[in-house]
Amino acid sequence: MSNGSNRVSRLGAAVAGIALLAFAGPAAAQVNKSGAGGLAPPSNGSFMVPIIQKLGLDKKNGLDFDINLYSDPSTLYADFASGRTSHIFGAFFNGANFYARGLKVRLLFTVSTANHSFVAKDPAIRTPEDLKGKTIAATTSSGFYGMAVLFLRQHGLDPRDNVNIINASPAAVQTQLLAGSTPVGLMADPGLSNLVMHGFHLVGDMKDGIRKELKMPADAPVWYIGAYADADWVDEDPARAAATMKMWQEAADFYNDKPDEADKIISEFTKLPVEALKTSRKLGLASFKVVPAIDEKDNLDKLFEGFKSVGFLKEVPDDGIYYKWPKK
Repeated sequence: MSNGSNRVSRLGAAVAGIALLAFAGPAAAQVNKSGAGGLAPPSNGSFMVPIIQKLGLDKKNGLDFDINLYSDPSTLYADFASGRTSHIFGAFFNGANFYARGLKVRLLFTVSTANHSFVAKDPAIRTPEDLKGKTIAATTSSGFYGMAVLFLRQHGLDPRDNVNIINASPAAVQTQLLAGSTPVGLMADPGLSNLVMHGFHLVGDMKDGIRKELKMPADAPVWYIGAYADADWVDEDPARAAATMKMWQEAADFYNDKPDEADKIISEFTKLPVEALKTSRKLGLASFKVVPAIDEKDNLDKLFEGFKSVGFLKEVPDDGIYYKWPKK
């Protein structure tokens, strides 16, 4: 069997070290007016961007919003750590790692919940218990692998003992599954929806398992993507930060209230099939809800504790990481 848990710890430390590596040498800086950065498609962290642009929500809120979208997550986080971007939309646990490393990070607001799951085609692999003894392809450097380890732990499964984890990129995981060379894979959307459209099925309820493992309420959001910023950027112009959140709230409202229009806009921008976007909605893989991060502090703290327990987070941040929005 794989020594997966030890590997998780090493990878978690590596992810946490991104902030330090960013200062190791010069890099080609991308510059934009707003100072924003985010993950490029196919990450669902980019889904609100075309809605904001198409509807002109930035101008409506007094902003001139542009954003650098990164295909390589490590470059996104390195640019934030080095000050090349002032605020980004990415995995919350990375923001917590920056804070633990001494960066003046403030969590601003939520964006979307986790959208990953174990997936298989074999009808005999349906429940988490069916994963015992199986080989699972997963991208072990990704934060959603840390969440998957929590799910496995809830069901008495351990990469060091009774499941075999093999590391592969998201594209390679999908290729192996489609080729039948691996019986189970860990996938995030939109690749996950694509596999479901090709006869695969989800194995267990990832979010439910994580909630139970971390003793979260049964209806608690399992947050993954959020907005966070350098504290100086927020303090320099709190009204700008508030307008940024309002802009994203309006985009999320449009996504939720007008799904057909939203999926068309997202499809044109990301080149993802509308059918895959509709499948994702049908499966309830991710929800978009923009609220102040501090309002979700209890749930986020639980998730941070979970990330720490599997080696993806150096320490659970104190309350100073949460931006305290001025009361209206």
